[in-house]
Amino acid sequence: MLSFRENGHGDTGTRGRGEKISVSPRLRVSASVFLLLTAHCFLLSGCRRDMQDQPKAITYRENTFFKDGTGSRPLVEGTVPRGYLRDNREFFFGKKLNASDFNTEQHAQRQNSQQTGNSATAFADDVDSIPMQITKNDLDRGQERFNIYCSVCHGMTGYGDGIVARRGFNKPSPASYHQERLQNAPVGHFFDVMTNGWGAMPSYASQVPVDDRWRIAAYIRALQLSQMKAGGNPTVSKSADSGPRETQENAGKDARAPK
Repeated sequence: MLSFRENGHGDTGTRGRGEKISVSPRLRVSASVFLLLTAHCFLLSGCRRDMQDQPKAITYRENTFFKDGTGSRPLVEGTVPRGYLRDNREFFFGKKLNASDFNTEQHAQRQNSQQTGNSATAFADDVDSIPMQITKNDLDRGQERFNIYCSVCHGMTGYGDGIVARRGFNKPSPASYHQERLQNAPVGHFFDVMTNGWGAMPSYASQVPVDDRWRIAAYIRALQLSQMKAGGNPTVSKSADSGPRETQENAGKDARAPK
C-alpha cells in the first residue's frame, strides 16, 4: 500500500513537489522474488544441451558405462539378422560341406583354395549342380549379368580376352572358361569365385545377388557347351545333365557365339 505524507498545506489528498512515497514491505518482497525468478529463467535457458552434444555411445570409443570399457557391443551369440538366415548351404555358399558354423566353413574354403592336383581334390566341396530351377528367362538374365560384370575381363565368349585384358591388365590374364581345368570344375566353383574372389579377381557378392550368381554360372556352363566340339569333355556334359531339362535345351540355343 502507498502512503502519503502531508504537504505544507495540510492537504493529504494531493501530492506536491516535496511529497515522499513509501513502499510497503510486502511489495518489496514480491518484486525481489519476481526479479530472482526472471534471472533464473535466463540462466536456465543458457544451460540447454544441443542434440549433437547429447550423451551417447560412439562406435569404437571408450565407454565407462560397460564393464569392458568399450561402447561397441558384441553381437549376441546365436542370433542372425533379419533376412540373413543362410540355412541352405548349397544355395547360399555353393558348398556340400555341412558346417556347424561360418568359421568352420570358411576354414574349409581356405584349405581348398590352397590345394593343388586333380580337379576332384581342388573342388571337393563345390556342388555339382545348380540348386535352383533354371528357366529360359533365368538363362537370359545370366547372360545379361555376365555381359555386364564378367565379359569386360573374360570376354563375351569366355576366352579371357575382354577389353580389360586387351588394354593391358593381363598379368595374370583373366581365366578362359574353355581350359580343361575349368571345364572339369563343378558349377559350384564358379559361384564360389563370384562370391569370394579368386586371384586378382575381387568378390562380386556386393554387386551380384545370390540367385543372379547361379544364373551367371548357368550361362558360363552354356558358353562352355557352345564352344565345345562334338564328343567333347564328358564332365561338362554330365554336369549339364544334372540340371533341369529346360536349362539343357536352352543352353545350346541361346549361348552359341562365334569362337
